[in-house]
Amino acid sequence: MLSDRTHRGATSLQRRVLALVGGAALVFSACGGSTTSPSGVSATASAAPPPSQAASSASPAPSDAGYTGPEATISYSIWGDPAEIKNQQAVVDAFHVVNPKITVKVTVSDWDTYWDKLQTGIAGGDAPDVFAMDGPLFPDYQSRDVLLDLKPYIDRSGYDLGQLADQAVADFTTPTGQFGLPRDLNVIALFYNKKMFDAASAPYPDETWDWAKLVQVAHKLTTDTNGDGKPDQWGFYTETSDMENYWSSLVWQNGGDILAPDGKSTVLGTDQAAGGIQFLQDLIWKEKVMPDPALFAEVGDAFEQGKAAMEANGSWLVATHQAAGIDLGIAPLPKGPAGQATSINPTGAVVYAKTKSPDAAWEFVKYLASPAAQTKLMELRASLPANKEVLAGPYASSFDGAKVLADALAYAHIKPSFKGYNDFATTLQTELDANVFNEPTETAKQAIDKVLPALNELLAGQ
Repeated sequence: MLSDRTHRGATSLQRRVLALVGGAALVFSACGGSTTSPSGVSATASAAPPPSQAASSASPAPSDAGYTGPEATISYSIWGDPAEIKNQQAVVDAFHVVNPKITVKVTVSDWDTYWDKLQTGIAGGDAPDVFAMDGPLFPDYQSRDVLLDLKPYIDRSGYDLGQLADQAVADFTTPTGQFGLPRDLNVIALFYNKKMFDAASAPYPDETWDWAKLVQVAHKLTTDTNGDGKPDQWGFYTETSDMENYWSSLVWQNGGDILAPDGKSTVLGTDQAAGGIQFLQDLIWKEKVMPDPALFAEVGDAFEQGKAAMEANGSWLVATHQAAGIDLGIAPLPKGPAGQATSINPTGAVVYAKTKSPDAAWEFVKYLASPAAQTKLMELRASLPANKEVLAGPYASSFDGAKVLADALAYAHIKPSFKGYNDFATTLQTELDANVFNEPTETAKQAIDKVLPALNELLAGQ
């Protein structure tokens, strides 16, 4: 089981839906692709040649004229909240208008169930034709030869990868090919409740804030109004159970890193890296401006519930926080001693290597990254578009704070992606949760040093 993010429970993780959903019909069971072909036409007749053939055969002029193959039905599997599928129908309808010969059936599952179903489908040779892929987990799947190399399709159609965010494209690129296209992005920012700030006459966060300013204002916004000795409003909140939510950004802001340049060992044991994680522990147990994670482990996001004035978390939460009625402000994460940094993590759309309809699957994956579909993504406010035209244009002015999120790409670090990521993250996070965040029985440096040999062993075995 893929457990790296499961610690988040029913909070932001289950709300982080894939923001682009395609398909003419919505179903809730995974199915392999099928192709209905006109008499005498093979289901694979129009598939791109393998790389070895593509290089030696005459190539037609680059074309983006749309799908011209046989009628096809393909399956598309995503994780997310089934209720939000309704919001994606416009993308489905638009795709079907320009590709009427392709029917896409969408399956949706929560995070844990999604990966369990995917593993079962792959093992049985019946995986979805197109499925969502989390950036850090991509190498584990690509190395198993279960993903279709899209490079021949890209070359044949003259598709311009430069129209998509560079970091996100790179996350699905290997020395041997391109095994997916990014479909959306997420960055980490500082959310704040304007009403709480106004009530406390506190200045809104902005790009000048640093760690010291965060602590100072968080103290002012941590209040015990009923006098029982326990805060009923916290100055700050974040989820501690995954590096993406905040602590990886703190590592980078403190001048540290997670992996060595060659990716064969971790450098989390340095004073800079451990110091970033220590800052988060101190917010909970030393400064006492952030709740003990156990207080909200069962009930969910403290900021969303109006129990915290600020939150460091992902752009996937914008729509959720707005729907909760929060007078929402969005600012860059406060700078650390080494400057500004945040995390970027793309979600990609990949194609099953054994799909019976590779051309139709490619057409759909390509559409998900198109300006038309990415504009629909923008309207949902569930994540950032991966398409540069939409990201830098209409998205940046689509809501208050959107430009902050778009601008964050300039100083963002990609969330680590490597084979064995899940085991690495589980080993590390289990130690941090138990002895650094949930209880301060160890310093961040002590906890990291304890698991450092195991982490390096996992990385060395890649």
